[in-house]
Amino acid sequence: MSLVEAHKDAFNLEHELDPKEINNKQHLLVIGSAADESLISSVDYWKSNGISIDFLPYRVYELAGEKYFEFFALPYDKHKNPSDVKGVLFDTNRSYNEDSIWSMMDNARLESYGDAKRFVHHVHVGDIVFFSHKKYGLIAAAKVKGEVKAPDEDTLYRDVEFLTPIPNRNNGKIRAMPFSEVSLKTGKSFFWARTIKVPYLTKNEALDLVEELICHLRRT
Repeated sequence: MSLVEAHKDAFNLEHELDPKEINNKQHLLVIGSAADESLISSVDYWKSNGISIDFLPYRVYELAGEKYFEFFALPYDKHKNPSDVKGVLFDTNRSYNEDSIWSMMDNARLESYGDAKRFVHHVHVGDIVFFSHKKYGLIAAAKVKGEVKAPDEDTLYRDVEFLTPIPNRNNGKIRAMPFSEVSLKTGKSFFWARTIKVPYLTKNEALDLVEELICHLRRT
């Protein structure tokens, strides 16, 4: 079977394509270390010159005596050193439990559950977390201050110190900065479907967003 015949069968086409029409556009995906600034700069340069290219970073690091390999899918963050303070948008689990938010607010905790509980390990003491409540937006921000704890086999949490006003379950009103405004303020497109909304924010970006969130919550 010729290439054009195999191509027609594979893609269930009505007619064979002319050989010149096959593979006339390529997209290059470069996989490299998140710490390789020269490679990242090269990819940015090639992209600015019209080449269809993307960079996917990985990093290898040691935490509490164990080695980890972390690989990023688009959209990815450029946070290279896990010890650096970062800002993280973290889901409140509203899709599965309407009361999860109150467990976090009342107890000053960042919690995750079930298959998603591992994401608590992705934030560290000193990081700034933003509580992302589905269909509302960001409802609060806090600084992580505690190590990972497991009150039961289905839950992991870290203690936090709130940096913004928090919702009050007694009045039933949840004030929030809409997701569209979060993207506008940060200039970033987040992957909202995940428990952790990548990309991460730098420390300065996170502190700026905290101030914006405080102002927004006080106005609403």
